[in-house]
Amino acid sequence: MHKTVDQLERRHAENASRRKRVEQMTEDEKLRALLTDELTGLGNRRAWEESSRRPVQAMLDVEGLKWVNDNLGWTAGDELLRAVAMAIRDEGVVGYRLGGDEFVFEGEDGASIQAAVDRITRRLGAAGIEAHLPDGSTRRLKGARVHAGIGPSLDEADAALNSAKKAGIAAGERAERGHRPRGLSEVRVLSFVKRTEPPDLRFFLRAFREADPDFGEEKDPAAGDDMMSREWLIRTMR
Repeated sequence: MHKTVDQLERRHAENASRRKRVEQMTEDEKLRALLTDELTGLGNRRAWEESSRRPVQAMLDVEGLKWVNDNLGWTAGDELLRAVAMAIRDEGVVGYRLGGDEFVFEGEDGASIQAAVDRITRRLGAAGIEAHLPDGSTRRLKGARVHAGIGPSLDEADAALNSAKKAGIAAGERAERGHRPRGLSEVRVLSFVKRTEPPDLRFFLRAFREADPDFGEEKDPAAGDDMMSREWLIRTMR
């Protein structure tokens, strides 16, 4: 419990150190700050409430945020939320973070909104989410998922979202709150670039990592997996 509190306090301190003091802000900056979610850069709940409504609302819920926060730390949880926000922005829609792990965006018709939700889901599932932790380590996640509800109002979209979450739990496709989400995996990040290694080795290691982000992940030789590792590359270059 103390560790979680310490992480939360450190995150607030880091955010405070990056933001301008109010007396240093222009009027435009004050207005943007008032209507912007500080973590993701999307509009906040107030921005959603004060904007004009479009006919169809989509509400998204991030699966496993509590598990990520509890097991990998708040930094990893923050990166997960930023990844969802980026996927929403990439759709070219105006999105909002209402709070916690709940996001919303809107459009003119159900078909286009459903297509956008499907693309966001695919993009998140394939994305590699990296979090650089205060201790200097890096955690990399794959397989992030969201559940969505669509409706003509936020209340109806929220009801559809709750139904989708319950159906997912009943089907075994969604983890109970606080449990590891199905499909979410942590990929070990190889810290292979060291000053003690010769320049040519650093070059090849960097090239392999750029070609395959999973290069260096531990594999089981007994399973017949012959994926090259950092140790293999060192032996080969000698």
